[in-house]
Amino acid sequence: MGKQIGDIGSERPCVDEHLHTGSLSAFRSVHLSTLVFAFFGIGFYRLWYQFNFYNLHFSVDLGMVTVAANIVRVGVIFLLVLLVHRAGFTRAGRGVFVWSGFVLMTASSLLYLIDLFFGQTSFESSRIVVGGIGLVGGEVIWVFFLERLKPAQVFLYAAGGLALSCVLSLAMGYLDPAVAGMVNLFVPAFSVFSYWQAMSELDKRPDPADRDALYEEPRQLFGIVQIVAAFFLYALLLGVALGYPDGRLRELSQTARSAHQVLVVVLLCVVVWFVLVRGRGFKLSGYWLFQNTLMMASICFLMSGARLAEEGSTFLLTNAITCFYIPLVYFICLIARHVRWPATLVYAVVYGGSLLFMACGRIVVYFIGPTLDHSLWLLIVMAVLVLVESTLIIRPRLMGDTVLGFELDRIEAKGPVAGRPPSPSLGVRGGSDFAAAYGLTEVEASIIRLIAQGRSRSFIADTLNYSENTIRNYTRSAYRKVGVHSKQELIDRVVEFSNDRGPTRERG
Repeated sequence: MGKQIGDIGSERPCVDEHLHTGSLSAFRSVHLSTLVFAFFGIGFYRLWYQFNFYNLHFSVDLGMVTVAANIVRVGVIFLLVLLVHRAGFTRAGRGVFVWSGFVLMTASSLLYLIDLFFGQTSFESSRIVVGGIGLVGGEVIWVFFLERLKPAQVFLYAAGGLALSCVLSLAMGYLDPAVAGMVNLFVPAFSVFSYWQAMSELDKRPDPADRDALYEEPRQLFGIVQIVAAFFLYALLLGVALGYPDGRLRELSQTARSAHQVLVVVLLCVVVWFVLVRGRGFKLSGYWLFQNTLMMASICFLMSGARLAEEGSTFLLTNAITCFYIPLVYFICLIARHVRWPATLVYAVVYGGSLLFMACGRIVVYFIGPTLDHSLWLLIVMAVLVLVESTLIIRPRLMGDTVLGFELDRIEAKGPVAGRPPSPSLGVRGGSDFAAAYGLTEVEASIIRLIAQGRSRSFIADTLNYSENTIRNYTRSAYRKVGVHSKQELIDRVVEFSNDRGPTRERG
């Protein structure tokens, strides 16, 4: 089944092409042996973000100052990414993001120290705006890194970096403010250094050759629009909920903040364990249910009007904001991978749009909330928005019966080693039998035979003397005839046929 570690009959389990593993030792061998700097780089970037924009989650944000900074940040995201994209993402173009992020984030950290030590002039607004602009570079460089990885690696580094940032935030929350400020000053430099090291390691490897353009059909692109719309609506909900009922600042106690960071770390470790080690599925619909559970529980707290309702709601919203990072980053890279767009452009639209909608939600509450006779109206609108955006996520089917996120689908036990069979060959029962059973042409049968052997599209094109575009079209035709929607489903179908079980689905 694609790329494997170990041989049949050995003690080390096989690893499929999507990098699911069957044990902790295999997980360490596949995922933790290299690119360790990336964990620290993403973790320290997120730490800087939490320290400067969310005061290590002591407050949900810094009120309208954060809103203004995010609006400026959105404008810079679209401007820089689009300008550099038009000129091409050359080495110099990437350097713009590296150095702008490093210089501006460091300048923001320096303003924090000046304000802390002298306290005569408040630089809070200027440092947040400068830091917000710098964050664009700090974010985009890690998008450059993530777009070169397989989906399972994107998932791991996004989740692992976020978990590390929560651990570091928990520790920094108990430091003296001056010491924390000095650490904050050096964080941008360490993140950039980690980025250089991680990219240098990737440069030694060939880029993945299996980036199929799967979402090019108009109906499938419409499904992506639905998902992005759901992200925007959820971000709008977060903005409204953060400002409820009149836009004032929402704060957390030290105990609640620490509990939040511990819970996020535990949640991420459990999710990574079940998905990448145990081979369970990771689908957006399931994760989105968790996100909306946090949102609905927050709304119910606010409706109750209990003594600790506001702090309970703030605690849930803080968890929702932090965990929102995983689907945003992971599915940005996933969408870019399959529509063959630069991940930075998808990032500009999806991440930038989410920031903009969150800011709009906060602004709406700030101006409209105090004018309402009863704040219950805001809660009702929020509940309706939850129903709309959750329906948008549940409904889309981008590839027949397969939803976005199939790359981390559940692994079924079929083989003698860690539940995984060896790579199948179309010749076990005879390629002509399989081709006849599903009405495949000679070219389609040859392509399937090579796919089952783990060959890349470029290899298949060279072998059969066709262009990669032609191979893509033949592959889609073969998928339709066999009744599958992904490479993994095709390999499973070949295995079933080779085991004398024949076709399991009628030909379309």
